[in-house]
Amino acid sequence: MQFGKISGLALIVLGILLCGLQAVLFVTPKKERQAPETQAIEEHRPSSLPGLVGAGSLIAGIAILATARRRDEPERKYAVK
Repeated sequence: MQFGKISGLALIVLGILLCGLQAVLFVTPKKERQAPETQAIEEHRPSSLPGLVGAGSLIAGIAILATARRRDEPERKYAVK
């Protein structure tokens, strides 16, 4: 009963944190290195994996939270008036 609400909220928080991490990785400036001419310079591209996992967990958390609220409510014929 409470498991759906708690896990839904945890997934929402995790999704927000991961989307924030993706935004920080995307916005941070690239560091320029001085390298000798003989070495090849490799560019580091930030991964989009935290953003994708964050968006997925955010959507899953909202879905779990929405379905948990419906299951916790009593049926109409048994509801307290």
